[in-house]
Amino acid sequence: MKPLGGEETLDDGDVLAATKLPGHRGAAPSPGPATTPREQPRTTGEAHGQPRQGLAPRIVPRRSRLPAWLVLLRPRQWMKNVFVLLVPLAVDPASLLHHTGRALLTVAAFTAASAAVYVLNDWLDRERDRLHPVKRHRPLADGRVGPLGALLLGAGCLAVPVAGAALLPPGVTAAVAGYLVLNLAYCLALKHYSLVDVSLVAVGFVLRAVAGCAAVAAPFNPALIICVYCTCLLLSLGKRRHELEAVGLRGEAAEQRPSLAGYSVALLDQLMAVLLAATLISYLLFCLSATHPHASALAVVTTPFAVFASCRYAQLVTMRRSGGEPGRDVLTDTPLVINAVLWLAALAVGRLL
Repeated sequence: MKPLGGEETLDDGDVLAATKLPGHRGAAPSPGPATTPREQPRTTGEAHGQPRQGLAPRIVPRRSRLPAWLVLLRPRQWMKNVFVLLVPLAVDPASLLHHTGRALLTVAAFTAASAAVYVLNDWLDRERDRLHPVKRHRPLADGRVGPLGALLLGAGCLAVPVAGAALLPPGVTAAVAGYLVLNLAYCLALKHYSLVDVSLVAVGFVLRAVAGCAAVAAPFNPALIICVYCTCLLLSLGKRRHELEAVGLRGEAAEQRPSLAGYSVALLDQLMAVLLAATLISYLLFCLSATHPHASALAVVTTPFAVFASCRYAQLVTMRRSGGEPGRDVLTDTPLVINAVLWLAALAVGRLL
C-alpha cells in the first residue's frame, strides 16, 4: 500500500511490489535491446542476494529517510485502516458524525494492531530476509533495529488496542482481537498457502469494516460487507498477478513468496473475472437494499461508476502491468480518481433527494 520524500521506500513488506517491469511507468532501463525479464538467467548468487555479474541489479533500493523503528512499523500501510470509516460512511453517515471519537479510536486501534503484525512478520523472517536482495534492507534484517528492540516496539503497539478496549464497544474489541489472531496464523504458516493467503487478507479488511459499524452503532449491511470482501480479494489477486509477471517464472516467484507456486496468470485472470462480477452484484444489492425512497434510482445512477472502476482496474493489471501496490494505483490513476469523485458526488446527491 506515495513514496515519502519523493523516494521509493521498501517498507511495505513486498519485494515484488517494487519490481519494475519494461513498459511500466518508472521502469528501469532493460539491460539490452533484445533482453526480456524471462530471458535473463537467474544465478545461484543472485538468489542469495548477490547481483548477477555483468548486469546491474534489477532493483536499487533507496533507504527511507524515516527513523528505522518507524520504517519497521510501515506507515505507508496505515492507509488501509481507512476502511474502518468507509463502510459506516456509506451505510449511516449521521452515526459516524455522532460517534467520531470512537471511530477515530477504532482506526488507531487497528493501526497499532497492524503495526504490531508487521513487526512480528519481520522478526520471524529476519534470517531469511538477510539472504534476499531487497528484503535484506529491512530494519531488522540489516541490523538497524535489534530483535529485542523490535519485540518491545511490537509490544508497545499492542498496548494501544488493549488500552482502547476499555473505551470501545465489545464488538470492536472482538474484531481487533480476531484480526490479531488471524494475522498471527498468517505470519506463522498460512501466508505460504495459495488462495488461503489472499482470502485472509480480504477477511482482515472485512474485520475493519465490521469494527467501524460496531464503533458508531451503524446498521450492519450484509451486501456491503460482501462487496468489501470481494473487492479486497480482487485487489489481492491483482497483486499476485503482478508479482508473477514481475518475476516471469512461477518457480522464481515462489522463491520470493512460496504461495505463488499455486498460481498462474491464466488462473488469476479467471478468478479476477469471477470476483469482478461478484463485486458488482454485491454492490448493486447494497444499493437496492438501502432504506431510502430512491434506492432504485441510486443504484441506476451509481452502478456505471462501479462498473468503470472495476473495468479500469482490470485494464491496469492486465494491460499496464500494474497492481503491485493497489492503494497507490487507485490513488494515482487519473481516470480512477475522477471516477471516484463523480461516484461520491452521485452518492451524495442521491442521499439528499
